Amino acid sequence: MTSAKSVRYNWIDWSKSIAIFLVIWGHVPMQSETHTIIYSFHMPLFFLISGYLYNPKGTIKEELYKDLKTLLLPYLIYQFIFYPYWFVRELIVPHQVINIHNSIIQPLIQSLSSDPINGPTWFIYCLFMIKIYSYTIQKKQSIYWLTAGISSLVSILICYWLNQHSIYGTYATHSFFALQIFFFTGQALKRTKIKNIANSLHQSIIWLILSIVSFATFFSMGYTSNYTTLPEIVNFHLLGFTGSCMILGIGFILNQITSTINYNVSIGTMVILGIHWMFIGVFNFAIEKYLHIDNITYSTFIAFIISLLITAINYPL
Repeated sequence: MTSAKSVRYNWIDWSKSIAIFLVIWGHVPMQSETHTIIYSFHMPLFFLISGYLYNPKGTIKEELYKDLKTLLLPYLIYQFIFYPYWFVRELIVPHQVINIHNSIIQPLIQSLSSDPINGPTWFIYCLFMIKIYSYTIQKKQSIYWLTAGISSLVSILICYWLNQHSIYGTYATHSFFALQIFFFTGQALKRTKIKNIANSLHQSIIWLILSIVSFATFFSMGYTSNYTTLPEIVNFHLLGFTGSCMILGIGFILNQITSTINYNVSIGTMVILGIHWMFIGVFNFAIEKYLHIDNITYSTFIAFIISLLITAINYPL
């Protein structure tokens, strides 16, 4: 999720490819703890990577135009592509009322108000908001990190308060508060020498082992996205950070391996994010009709294979 003119890091490409595969795998219906593990960190990972790659150089007007073109426009295009599938799906829902309001006006309003009919694309809308917000508070570089730190803390408290009072907006706006800390962390990591770890297999292995042990420890304490108590908030973010570090560690280890397939998947993560849910829906519908069952769920292994298949289908796109 970076522009063609940006500096590319092979370990980041590997991390992005793994991350988008985890998104697909997590969206394939399955009843196993694997689903919970994936959901405990896969979106924090994407925001952290996005923060690491964020490098604004233009004016606020130029950055806004760039983000409108590379984020908001694709976001709207993915809703348009998804709409025929969404409409057909609505048609086959029993007792569903089909009229102009439900079929045209409502999905349009939803998508424009950060509640997309193409569910997974909430990330794109949220990333757009966070990027613009980040640029706005970067005007005073001398206090940027103080501002970012305070903003992250306040945002977490806002999200906590909203959940405490059962006040829920759209997923994109809610995640703006809960996940912006990972974006700022990615920016902070870019100022460190973390990329040098990728040049040392020994350091990469140590990083991965420590990350796995840390993640397993925090995961054993239980995971929930309810975000309504202090322990839940702390554990949510610890799992997000340590889980992200696990994938970065794998990226470090794979850094010396150059792969055209990995490169193409990495630069196509936005496209895959935008259309994979439709493929999953069509696949599930076909299987359910063929086997005459409702609400199908798969084993972890079968879901993994389906995810590989959907990734392969999306690859040329």
